[in-house]
Amino acid sequence: MSLIIDSWRILLFVAVQLVIAAVNLRALPRLTRFRPHSPQPRVSVLVPARNEQGSIAACVSSLAAQSYADFELLVLDDDSADQTAAAVRAIGGTHVRLVHGDPLPEGWNGKPWACHQLAAAATGELLFFTDADTRHHPETLARAVAALQRTEADLLTAITGLEIHSFGELVTVPFPAWSILTLLPVPIAYWLRKNRALVAANGKFLLIRREAYEQVGGHAAVRDHATEDMELARRIKKAGRRWRLVNATELVTARMYRGWSEARKGFAKNYFALFNYRLLVAVFVWSWLMLITWHPLGTAFSGVLRGGLSGSAIAALVTIGLNCLLWLMVATATRMPKRLCCLYPAVITASAFIGVESMVRTLTGKATWKDRALVRKKARLL
Repeated sequence: MSLIIDSWRILLFVAVQLVIAAVNLRALPRLTRFRPHSPQPRVSVLVPARNEQGSIAACVSSLAAQSYADFELLVLDDDSADQTAAAVRAIGGTHVRLVHGDPLPEGWNGKPWACHQLAAAATGELLFFTDADTRHHPETLARAVAALQRTEADLLTAITGLEIHSFGELVTVPFPAWSILTLLPVPIAYWLRKNRALVAANGKFLLIRREAYEQVGGHAAVRDHATEDMELARRIKKAGRRWRLVNATELVTARMYRGWSEARKGFAKNYFALFNYRLLVAVFVWSWLMLITWHPLGTAFSGVLRGGLSGSAIAALVTIGLNCLLWLMVATATRMPKRLCCLYPAVITASAFIGVESMVRTLTGKATWKDRALVRKKARLL
Protein backbone atom coordinates (compact mmCIF):
# COMPACT_ATOMS: atom_id res chain seq x y z
CA MET A 1 0.00 0.00 0.00
CA SER A 2 2.80 2.42 0.85
CA LEU A 3 4.38 1.76 -2.56
CA ILE A 4 1.12 2.64 -4.30
CA ILE A 5 0.77 5.81 -2.22
CA ASP A 6 4.36 6.79 -2.99
CA SER A 7 3.83 6.25 -6.71
CA TRP A 8 0.68 8.34 -6.74
CA ARG A 9 2.28 11.11 -4.71
CA ILE A 10 5.15 11.25 -7.14
CA LEU A 11 2.67 11.31 -10.02
CA LEU A 12 0.85 14.21 -8.37
CA PHE A 13 4.08 16.15 -7.90
CA VAL A 14 5.15 15.70 -11.52
CA ALA A 15 1.65 16.69 -12.67
CA VAL A 16 1.99 19.90 -10.64
CA GLN A 17 5.37 20.50 -12.29
CA LEU A 18 3.68 20.13 -15.66
CA VAL A 19 1.08 22.74 -14.69
CA ILE A 20 3.80 25.11 -13.44
CA ALA A 21 5.72 24.72 -16.68
CA ALA A 22 2.63 25.30 -18.81
CA VAL A 23 1.75 28.45 -16.85
CA ASN A 24 5.34 29.71 -16.94
CA LEU A 25 5.69 29.20 -20.67
CA ARG A 26 2.59 31.35 -21.17
CA ALA A 27 3.68 33.91 -18.58
CA LEU A 28 7.23 34.38 -19.88
CA PRO A 29 7.11 36.56 -22.98
CA ARG A 30 9.69 36.13 -25.70
CA LEU A 31 12.05 39.06 -25.89
CA THR A 32 11.36 39.38 -29.60
CA ARG A 33 7.79 40.52 -28.82
CA PHE A 34 8.95 43.82 -27.34
CA ARG A 35 9.21 46.62 -29.89
CA PRO A 36 11.77 49.36 -29.23
CA HIS A 37 10.37 52.82 -28.58
CA SER A 38 11.45 56.14 -27.15
CA PRO A 39 12.93 57.20 -24.85
CA GLN A 40 16.08 55.12 -25.10
CA PRO A 41 18.27 55.77 -22.03
CA ARG A 42 22.01 55.26 -22.17
CA VAL A 43 23.04 51.66 -21.51
CA SER A 44 26.38 50.40 -20.27
CA VAL A 45 27.05 46.87 -21.53
CA LEU A 46 29.42 45.23 -19.06
CA VAL A 47 31.43 42.08 -19.78
CA PRO A 48 33.80 40.54 -17.20
CA ALA A 49 36.43 38.37 -18.90
CA ARG A 50 39.11 36.12 -17.45
CA ASN A 51 41.01 33.82 -19.82
CA GLU A 52 38.31 34.01 -22.48
CA GLN A 53 40.39 34.25 -25.65
CA GLY A 54 38.38 31.47 -27.28
CA SER A 55 35.03 33.24 -27.02
CA ILE A 56 35.55 36.93 -26.27
CA ALA A 57 35.93 38.06 -29.91
CA ALA A 58 32.55 36.63 -30.96
CA CYS A 59 30.90 38.07 -27.86
CA VAL A 60 32.31 41.58 -28.17
CA SER A 61 31.73 41.70 -31.94
CA SER A 62 28.06 40.80 -31.47
CA LEU A 63 27.63 43.42 -28.74
CA ALA A 64 29.46 46.12 -30.69
CA ALA A 65 27.02 45.55 -33.56
CA GLN A 66 23.91 46.37 -31.51
CA SER A 67 21.27 48.49 -33.22
CA TYR A 68 20.62 50.45 -30.03
CA ALA A 69 21.48 54.13 -30.39
CA ASP A 70 23.07 55.09 -27.08
CA PHE A 71 25.30 52.51 -25.45
CA GLU A 72 28.86 51.88 -24.36
CA LEU A 73 30.58 48.50 -24.19
CA LEU A 74 33.05 47.92 -21.36
CA VAL A 75 35.09 44.72 -21.21
CA LEU A 76 37.13 44.08 -18.08
CA ASP A 77 40.24 41.96 -18.47
CA ASP A 78 40.35 40.21 -15.10
CA ASP A 79 44.06 39.35 -14.87
CA SER A 80 43.91 36.99 -17.85
CA ALA A 81 46.89 34.80 -18.59
CA ASP A 82 45.96 34.42 -22.26
CA GLN A 83 45.23 36.77 -25.17
CA THR A 84 41.83 38.01 -23.97
CA ALA A 85 42.89 41.66 -23.88
CA ALA A 86 44.55 41.47 -27.29
CA ALA A 87 41.42 39.95 -28.80
CA VAL A 88 39.31 42.84 -27.48
CA ARG A 89 41.77 45.47 -28.68
CA ALA A 90 41.77 43.90 -32.15
CA ILE A 91 38.02 44.52 -32.47
CA GLY A 92 38.16 48.21 -31.68
CA GLY A 93 35.18 50.40 -32.50
CA THR A 94 33.74 53.55 -31.00
CA HIS A 95 31.58 51.69 -28.49
CA VAL A 96 34.24 49.32 -27.13
CA ARG A 97 36.42 50.16 -24.14
CA LEU A 98 38.87 47.75 -22.51
CA VAL A 99 39.24 48.06 -18.73
CA HIS A 100 42.14 46.42 -16.93
CA GLY A 101 41.05 44.92 -13.62
CA ASP A 102 42.67 45.58 -10.28
CA PRO A 103 43.98 42.74 -8.08
CA LEU A 104 41.32 40.70 -6.31
CA PRO A 105 40.80 41.98 -2.76
CA GLU A 106 40.40 39.63 0.19
CA GLY A 107 36.80 38.66 0.86
CA TRP A 108 35.71 38.96 -2.78
CA ASN A 109 34.99 36.33 -5.40
CA GLY A 110 36.35 37.07 -8.84
CA LYS A 111 33.18 37.75 -10.81
CA PRO A 112 31.53 40.12 -8.31
CA TRP A 113 34.81 42.07 -8.14
CA ALA A 114 34.98 42.33 -11.92
CA CYS A 115 31.34 43.42 -12.16
CA HIS A 116 31.84 45.94 -9.36
CA GLN A 117 34.71 47.56 -11.25
CA LEU A 118 32.70 47.61 -14.47
CA ALA A 119 29.74 49.29 -12.78
CA ALA A 120 32.06 51.90 -11.26
CA ALA A 121 33.47 52.74 -14.71
CA ALA A 122 30.06 52.77 -16.43
CA THR A 123 28.21 55.94 -17.39
CA GLY A 124 24.84 54.47 -18.34
CA GLU A 125 21.48 54.92 -16.66
CA LEU A 126 20.95 51.20 -17.28
CA LEU A 127 23.55 48.48 -16.64
CA PHE A 128 23.54 45.33 -18.78
CA PHE A 129 25.73 42.57 -17.36
CA THR A 130 26.51 39.65 -19.62
CA ASP A 131 29.16 36.94 -19.91
CA ALA A 132 32.09 36.55 -22.27
CA ASP A 133 30.76 33.29 -23.71
CA THR A 134 27.54 34.83 -25.04
CA ARG A 135 26.59 35.91 -28.54
CA HIS A 136 23.90 38.52 -29.12
CA HIS A 137 21.57 39.31 -31.99
CA PRO A 138 21.84 42.99 -33.06
CA GLU A 139 18.38 43.64 -31.60
CA THR A 140 19.12 42.21 -28.14
CA LEU A 141 19.81 45.49 -26.38
CA ALA A 142 16.95 47.41 -27.99
CA ARG A 143 14.45 44.65 -27.17
CA ALA A 144 15.77 44.26 -23.64
CA VAL A 145 15.37 47.96 -22.88
CA ALA A 146 11.89 47.90 -24.40
CA ALA A 147 10.98 44.92 -22.19
CA LEU A 148 12.33 46.66 -19.09
CA GLN A 149 10.31 49.77 -19.88
CA ARG A 150 7.12 47.92 -20.85
CA THR A 151 7.13 45.77 -17.72
CA GLU A 152 8.28 48.65 -15.50
CA ALA A 153 10.97 46.34 -14.12
CA ASP A 154 14.00 47.35 -12.10
CA LEU A 155 15.78 44.11 -12.96
CA LEU A 156 15.19 42.18 -16.17
CA THR A 157 16.76 38.76 -16.55
CA ALA A 158 16.27 36.02 -19.10
CA ILE A 159 16.51 32.40 -20.05
CA THR A 160 19.09 32.38 -22.82
CA GLY A 161 19.85 29.94 -25.60
CA LEU A 162 22.32 27.12 -24.97
CA GLU A 163 24.78 25.64 -27.43
CA ILE A 164 25.41 21.97 -26.68
CA HIS A 165 28.09 20.07 -28.55
CA SER A 166 28.89 17.02 -26.42
CA PHE A 167 27.13 14.42 -24.31
CA GLY A 168 28.75 15.82 -21.18
CA GLU A 169 27.18 19.20 -21.90
CA LEU A 170 23.85 17.59 -22.79
CA VAL A 171 23.47 15.96 -19.36
CA THR A 172 24.55 19.03 -17.36
CA VAL A 173 23.80 22.34 -19.06
CA PRO A 174 19.98 22.01 -19.47
CA PHE A 175 19.23 21.48 -15.78
CA PRO A 176 19.11 25.14 -14.59
CA ALA A 177 16.60 26.17 -17.27
CA TRP A 178 14.47 23.09 -16.56
CA SER A 179 14.48 23.77 -12.82
CA ILE A 180 13.37 27.39 -13.28
CA LEU A 181 10.55 26.53 -15.65
CA THR A 182 9.21 23.53 -13.72
CA LEU A 183 9.86 24.39 -10.06
CA LEU A 184 9.47 28.17 -9.88
CA PRO A 185 5.87 29.39 -10.27
CA VAL A 186 6.75 32.71 -11.89
CA PRO A 187 3.36 34.48 -11.51
CA ILE A 188 3.36 33.67 -7.79
CA ALA A 189 6.96 34.87 -7.55
CA TYR A 190 5.87 38.19 -9.07
CA TRP A 191 2.91 38.44 -6.69
CA LEU A 192 5.07 37.80 -3.61
CA ARG A 193 7.11 40.89 -4.27
CA LYS A 194 9.44 40.70 -1.27
CA ASN A 195 9.83 36.94 -1.05
CA ARG A 196 13.53 36.13 -1.49
CA ALA A 197 13.05 32.40 -2.07
CA LEU A 198 10.95 32.67 -5.23
CA VAL A 199 13.30 34.33 -7.68
CA ALA A 200 15.61 33.44 -10.55
CA ALA A 201 18.43 35.26 -12.29
CA ASN A 202 20.87 34.55 -15.09
CA GLY A 203 24.23 36.30 -15.01
CA LYS A 204 24.39 36.07 -18.80
CA PHE A 205 21.51 38.53 -19.01
CA LEU A 206 21.02 41.10 -16.24
CA LEU A 207 19.60 44.48 -17.21
CA ILE A 208 19.22 46.65 -14.13
CA ARG A 209 18.45 50.26 -13.43
CA ARG A 210 21.48 51.95 -11.88
CA GLU A 211 19.30 53.49 -9.16
CA ALA A 212 18.08 50.04 -8.07
CA TYR A 213 21.58 48.56 -8.36
CA GLU A 214 23.01 51.20 -6.05
CA GLN A 215 20.08 50.97 -3.63
CA VAL A 216 20.77 47.30 -2.91
CA GLY A 217 24.52 47.82 -2.65
CA GLY A 218 25.51 46.55 -6.08
CA HIS A 219 28.03 43.74 -6.37
CA ALA A 220 29.79 44.91 -3.23
CA ALA A 221 26.81 43.58 -1.28
CA VAL A 222 27.19 40.13 -2.87
CA ARG A 223 30.98 40.08 -3.00
CA ASP A 224 31.38 36.64 -1.39
CA HIS A 225 28.48 34.83 -3.08
CA ALA A 226 29.18 32.14 -5.68
CA THR A 227 25.78 32.90 -7.23
CA GLU A 228 26.06 36.67 -7.21
CA ASP A 229 23.34 37.02 -9.87
CA MET A 230 20.77 35.19 -7.74
CA GLU A 231 21.73 37.07 -4.60
CA LEU A 232 21.45 40.38 -6.44
CA ALA A 233 17.95 39.43 -7.59
CA ARG A 234 17.01 38.42 -4.04
CA ARG A 235 18.10 41.82 -2.78
CA ILE A 236 16.12 43.55 -5.51
CA LYS A 237 12.99 41.71 -4.40
CA LYS A 238 13.64 42.31 -0.72
CA ALA A 239 13.87 46.05 -1.44
CA GLY A 240 10.41 45.92 -3.03
CA ARG A 241 11.78 46.50 -6.52
CA ARG A 242 10.24 44.83 -9.57
CA TRP A 243 11.93 41.76 -11.06
CA ARG A 244 10.92 40.22 -14.36
CA LEU A 245 11.97 37.17 -16.39
CA VAL A 246 11.75 36.77 -20.18
CA ASN A 247 12.65 34.18 -22.80
CA ALA A 248 15.63 35.46 -24.81
CA THR A 249 16.63 32.16 -26.43
CA GLU A 250 16.07 33.54 -29.92
CA LEU A 251 18.42 36.49 -29.42
CA VAL A 252 21.11 35.38 -26.97
CA THR A 253 23.06 32.13 -27.08
CA ALA A 254 26.05 30.76 -25.21
CA ARG A 255 28.17 27.68 -25.02
CA MET A 256 28.62 27.66 -21.28
CA TYR A 257 31.09 24.80 -21.01
CA ARG A 258 33.07 22.51 -23.24
CA GLY A 259 32.53 18.94 -22.16
CA TRP A 260 31.73 17.11 -18.94
CA SER A 261 34.82 18.10 -16.97
CA GLU A 262 34.39 21.84 -17.50
CA ALA A 263 30.63 21.69 -16.85
CA ARG A 264 31.15 19.70 -13.68
CA LYS A 265 33.66 22.23 -12.33
CA GLY A 266 31.46 25.15 -13.36
CA PHE A 267 28.28 23.95 -11.71
CA ALA A 268 30.09 22.53 -8.66
CA LYS A 269 31.19 26.03 -7.74
CA ASN A 270 27.63 27.30 -7.26
CA TYR A 271 24.99 24.56 -6.92
CA PHE A 272 25.19 24.59 -3.10
CA ALA A 273 25.09 28.38 -3.11
CA LEU A 274 21.71 28.23 -4.89
CA PHE A 275 20.26 26.87 -1.64
CA ASN A 276 21.86 29.73 0.28
CA TYR A 277 24.22 27.18 1.85
CA ARG A 278 21.39 25.36 3.69
CA LEU A 279 22.58 21.78 4.00
CA LEU A 280 19.34 19.94 4.80
CA VAL A 281 17.43 21.84 2.12
CA ALA A 282 20.02 20.94 -0.52
CA VAL A 283 20.09 17.27 0.53
CA PHE A 284 16.30 17.07 0.49
CA VAL A 285 15.94 18.68 -2.94
CA TRP A 286 18.57 16.52 -4.64
CA SER A 287 17.19 13.37 -2.97
CA TRP A 288 13.64 14.25 -4.00
CA LEU A 289 14.62 14.92 -7.60
CA MET A 290 16.39 11.57 -7.77
CA LEU A 291 13.36 9.88 -6.22
CA ILE A 292 10.79 11.31 -8.63
CA THR A 293 13.09 10.39 -11.52
CA TRP A 294 14.15 6.84 -10.66
CA HIS A 295 11.28 5.53 -8.51
CA PRO A 296 8.81 5.53 -11.43
CA LEU A 297 11.36 3.89 -13.72
CA GLY A 298 12.12 1.16 -11.19
CA THR A 299 8.47 0.57 -10.35
CA ALA A 300 7.42 0.36 -14.00
CA PHE A 301 10.30 -1.98 -14.86
CA SER A 302 9.47 -4.21 -11.90
CA GLY A 303 5.82 -4.35 -12.96
CA VAL A 304 6.73 -5.35 -16.50
CA LEU A 305 9.05 -8.10 -15.24
CA ARG A 306 6.25 -9.51 -13.09
CA GLY A 307 4.01 -9.63 -16.12
CA GLY A 308 1.22 -7.53 -14.65
CA LEU A 309 0.55 -3.84 -14.05
CA SER A 310 -0.41 -2.99 -10.50
CA GLY A 311 -1.75 0.38 -9.49
CA SER A 312 1.74 1.55 -8.60
CA ALA A 313 3.11 0.42 -11.97
CA ILE A 314 0.35 2.25 -13.84
CA ALA A 315 1.05 5.42 -11.82
CA ALA A 316 4.75 5.01 -12.57
CA LEU A 317 4.17 4.66 -16.31
CA VAL A 318 2.00 7.77 -16.34
CA THR A 319 4.68 9.63 -14.38
CA ILE A 320 7.34 8.61 -16.89
CA GLY A 321 5.13 9.86 -19.71
CA LEU A 322 4.56 13.19 -17.94
CA ASN A 323 8.28 13.58 -17.29
CA CYS A 324 9.00 13.00 -20.97
CA LEU A 325 6.32 15.54 -21.92
CA LEU A 326 7.68 18.02 -19.39
CA TRP A 327 11.20 17.85 -20.76
CA LEU A 328 9.92 18.05 -24.32
CA MET A 329 7.96 21.21 -23.49
CA VAL A 330 10.99 22.84 -21.88
CA ALA A 331 13.34 21.78 -24.66
CA THR A 332 11.00 23.11 -27.34
CA ALA A 333 10.46 26.44 -25.59
CA THR A 334 14.16 27.01 -24.92
CA ARG A 335 15.51 25.62 -28.21
CA MET A 336 17.36 22.78 -26.52
CA PRO A 337 17.74 19.28 -28.04
CA LYS A 338 14.42 17.45 -27.96
CA ARG A 339 16.13 14.15 -27.17
CA LEU A 340 16.30 15.42 -23.60
CA CYS A 341 12.82 13.95 -23.18
CA CYS A 342 14.50 10.52 -23.27
CA LEU A 343 17.71 11.44 -21.51
CA TYR A 344 16.23 13.25 -18.52
CA PRO A 345 17.25 10.53 -15.98
CA ALA A 346 20.88 11.11 -16.95
CA VAL A 347 20.46 14.90 -16.60
CA ILE A 348 18.95 14.64 -13.12
CA THR A 349 21.53 12.09 -11.98
CA ALA A 350 24.48 14.09 -13.28
CA SER A 351 23.13 17.28 -11.73
CA ALA A 352 22.54 15.58 -8.36
CA PHE A 353 26.07 14.20 -8.46
CA ILE A 354 27.45 17.69 -9.10
CA GLY A 355 25.16 19.05 -6.38
CA VAL A 356 26.67 16.69 -3.82
CA GLU A 357 30.16 17.57 -5.02
CA SER A 358 29.30 21.25 -4.65
CA MET A 359 28.28 20.69 -1.03
CA VAL A 360 31.48 18.79 -0.27
CA ARG A 361 33.71 21.37 -1.94
CA THR A 362 32.01 24.25 -0.14
CA LEU A 363 32.10 22.56 3.26
CA THR A 364 35.78 21.67 2.89
CA GLY A 365 36.78 25.07 1.49
CA LYS A 366 37.86 23.60 -1.87
CA ALA A 367 35.42 25.44 -4.13
CA THR A 368 37.35 27.13 -6.94
CA TRP A 369 36.76 28.76 -10.29
CA LYS A 370 39.26 29.79 -12.94
CA ASP A 371 42.24 29.04 -10.73
CA ARG A 372 40.91 31.06 -7.81
CA ALA A 373 39.59 29.82 -4.49
CA LEU A 374 36.09 31.03 -3.73
CA VAL A 375 35.42 32.75 -0.43
CA ARG A 376 34.58 30.04 2.08
CA LYS A 377 30.98 30.23 3.25
CA LYS A 378 29.58 28.81 6.45
CA ALA A 379 26.87 26.24 5.84
CA ARG A 380 23.63 26.12 7.85
CA LEU A 381 21.41 23.15 8.54
CA LEU A 382 18.21 25.06 7.60
